[in-house]
Amino acid sequence: MRVRVFGGLTEQVGGPHIEVALPDDGSATVADLRAAVASAYPHLAPLLQRVSVAVDLEVARGSDPIPAGAEVALLPPVAGGADRDDHGSWVPVLTGLVTPPIDVEGTIERIAADGAGATALFLGTVRDHAPDLGGVVQLQYSAYEPMAERELAAIADEVCQTHPEVTGLALLHAIGDLPVGAHTVLIACTSAHRAVAFTACREALESVKDRVPVFKREIATDGTARWVGLTPPPTDDGLTAGPPVDPTDPTPVRPEEDPSE
Repeated sequence: MRVRVFGGLTEQVGGPHIEVALPDDGSATVADLRAAVASAYPHLAPLLQRVSVAVDLEVARGSDPIPAGAEVALLPPVAGGADRDDHGSWVPVLTGLVTPPIDVEGTIERIAADGAGATALFLGTVRDHAPDLGGVVQLQYSAYEPMAERELAAIADEVCQTHPEVTGLALLHAIGDLPVGAHTVLIACTSAHRAVAFTACREALESVKDRVPVFKREIATDGTARWVGLTPPPTDDGLTAGPPVDPTDPTPVRPEEDPSE
């Protein structure tokens, strides 16, 4: 079975995909895939509990079957337009991956509404430092693009369903090379009142950070680089953990809050 890989996993395996000894006839499960990857690539075993498995653009759990001919991908920890009229009024919604720079002013204008008395805006920005790395000069963002676009649209739909008072919404994530000071992600929400705008903006941001398969590489002033989140989780004594007890565990561990945004 051929499996796509993204972010820092591409460096771990030397390319954009791996081959594992599993039948591609619908009989294998996600748990089988995890076990096969751990066996074929032992150096990945300590990382697997931080890795999600996507099957046909949907994150899958261990017991889920892998249909014959499905597109399968290993996703390391993530870094995060249509218009809706579901509740009787036209609501401008913008989602997607964008090439920097993010057009902040233009985006705010596009989700403006006459009935909006509040706009809540979050802008992620590249900082000049990161813990344990010293100076940072650049972030490099890549994505599993079809799934990322789909997840951004799904999150927007959920936010609008949960908060029908929302009058406009934008969820944009930059990909590519971003220098210090560049904006990485834009979350904007308009509503008649500030409470809804703030709440919806925060919920959208957390969902983007948790679910959208965008991966971040930090470039330091000395030229060294690292992929954020792609390290074995620490043990209780602060040491790097060895291989997980059960590499078929379907639930990836969420990395710590992104220190660069």
